[in-house]
Amino acid sequence: MNTEEIYNDNADKWLRLTPSSLSDFTARPLVFEACGELNARSVLDIGCGEGYCARELKRRGAGDYLGVDLSEQMVKAAQAQEAKDQYGIEYRACNVVEFNPDRQFDLCIAVFLFNYLRVEEMQRVFSMVYDALHPQGQFIFSVPHPFFPFIHGSQTPPFYFGSRGKNYFADVNQKFEGEIWKRSGEPLPVQCVHKTFGNYFDCLRRAGFSSMPEVKELTVTPELVAIDKAFFSPLLNEPLHLLFTISK
Repeated sequence: MNTEEIYNDNADKWLRLTPSSLSDFTARPLVFEACGELNARSVLDIGCGEGYCARELKRRGAGDYLGVDLSEQMVKAAQAQEAKDQYGIEYRACNVVEFNPDRQFDLCIAVFLFNYLRVEEMQRVFSMVYDALHPQGQFIFSVPHPFFPFIHGSQTPPFYFGSRGKNYFADVNQKFEGEIWKRSGEPLPVQCVHKTFGNYFDCLRRAGFSSMPEVKELTVTPELVAIDKAFFSPLLNEPLHLLFTISK
C-alpha cells in the first residue's frame, strides 16, 4: 500500500484533539518547544496531516499558516476541524515533492514527513524549503531515528519498523513497514524509507543551508514511564526519533 492510500484509509483514526499516539508524547512536544515564541510568525507545515500540530502552533501564537499534505482525506479532516475552530489555518492537498509555495515563511515544520520520501525526494523538498524561508527563517523537522529499526528488532507495541535482513548502509531508500500505537491500544500503520544520519546532513548542505543543525535524539523518558508504565516502558531509553533545527 502506498503512503497516500495508508493515510486516506486511516484519516479518521489519526484525527485527535489531545495527545494519543506514542509520538504525541515522545516527539511532538519537543517540536513545539523548538518552535519557541511564535509571536505571529508565519508557518509552512509540510505533511500537516489532519492538522494536530497546526492547531497547537496556532494556539501558541503562529500567524499566517499554510498546511499541505498528500492525503486528501487527512486534509478534509483538518478542514472540517478548522471549520469548527476558526483558527485561520489554510490547508491544501498536494504532493509536497512537487509543491512550490506562492509566498515565503518565517518557519517551516515537517513532523514525520521525510520517512515517507526517498533521499532524492527529500533533497527536492529541502531545496523547496530553503527557497520558501525568509532570511534567518527556521526549518524544524522530526524523523524516526535511523538506528531504531535496527536496534529494536521486536515487532511489538507500541512502535516498530520491520527491518529484518536489512542493512544500515546498503538498504538506503528501502521501505520498512511498521506500526505505532495509540495509548488506547489501537495501532496505526506507518512506514520508514530508510536513510542514514549522513543523508540528512548532505541534503541540508546541498539545499543551501550552511550552518550546522541542532540535532536532538528523542526517546521514552522515565517521566513518561511514570505516566503509563505498560505503554511506554518497552521503549525506555531506545533511540526513537531525531529532531533537527536549522536556520537559513
